Parts: sequence; structure tokens; C-alpha cells
Amino acid sequence: MTRLLDARTSQNVSIAGSMNGVGLTANQNVLIGQIGLTTAGAEGPIRVQLNGVASFFVFSGGFITLTLFAVRGSIATDPLVASNRLQLNPGATTPTNLFPLYLICSDYNPAPADEIIYSLFVNSSINVNRVGPESFNGCAYSD
Repeated sequence: MTRLLDARTSQNVSIAGSMNGVGLTANQNVLIGQIGLTTAGAEGPIRVQLNGVASFFVFSGGFITLTLFAVRGSIATDPLVASNRLQLNPGATTPTNLFPLYLICSDYNPAPADEIIYSLFVNSSINVNRVGPESFNGCAYSD
């Protein structure tokens, strides 16, 4: 029978537009969420489900790549669990400049530990503004 080991939330901003345009400098990995899931005493394979969201205001013009990625660990160079990328040209594609980016992923059978740390990072190819919401959630299960 499946057993819930732990569930955590890292809530940075709940309401769209409430960050008032916090700057995101081009080509820098910025931590926007971090959780620690307790997996001590797990029997059988551990399964972790993660989801995250970040929203951006992008100034018109130019080709842009926004990336949202989760790692198992606390720094951007730790093992990659999953990533999602949005490539756009806001001046050519849409009259709106607000873009949400979502990440929904799983980590199957990570090594058991007292606590497994997961971190959510964002990166942009040009300077953009973070406007919210920003949230990162995770659940760990075993048999």
C-alpha cells in the first residue's frame, strides 16, 4: 500500500502581480523555492512529485528564453530533476507581456535520506521582471 512520507510547500508569492516587478538579471540562476522532504524509514522505492510556477513581465522586443528547473539539492548545479522552457518573441506573438511558466515533474527512486532537498530555480536569457505568483510544492511516497 502506498504511504505518504511527507509534503511541503515553499510559497514565495501567492497573488499575481504582487511582486511589483522584482528584476531577474539575464543568464543568472535565481532560487525561487526550496523544500526538504523527510524520507526516513521509507520501504521500497521512493517516488517524489513536484510542481512549481513562476510568472514574468517581459518587455517588448527580442527573442527570449525563460527556464524553470528543479534540482535534487540546494544549488543550481546539483542533479537536474526536470526543466521547462518557454521561448518567445513578445513583440511578434501577443499584445500581453505577462507569461506564466509551470513545472510538473517526478523524481523516481531517489536515494533514501533523513531529508531530501529540492530547489526550484529560474533563468532568463534577457532581463525580465518577476511578478508572481511563485510557488514550489512536493510530496514523497513509498510502498
